[in-house]
Amino acid sequence: MITLIKNSKGVLRKIAKSYQVTNFLTKENSKNLSVAVSRAKNHKETTKNIKSDRVYYILKGKLTAKSQNKKFVGEEGDVLFITKNTEYQFQGIFEAIVINSPAFNPEDEKISEIKD
Repeated sequence: MITLIKNSKGVLRKIAKSYQVTNFLTKENSKNLSVAVSRAKNHKETTKNIKSDRVYYILKGKLTAKSQNKKFVGEEGDVLFITKNTEYQFQGIFEAIVINSPAFNPEDEKISEIKD
């Protein structure tokens, strides 16, 4: 089976004034993975997904992630891979494709802090 999800069919979620996510492939389409585009402008958040591995493919800008006293700075064309159950802080001004496997479920996301 092939499914085409047009850009116009993306569903916008505003997480904060400084962060929004457009969902394209969701758990309603596939329980195995989800695909979204995230856009941040001076956003800072601490989060953890307890069930999904996560990939950020950075399209534009710079995304900084910190976990366990380690800092990772990704820029255009870089991939940031975060395993499930990893608490991390991310921040920056960026646009990125976000892939979750299994598919993203808001109930599995534990956000402990958002700073706009």
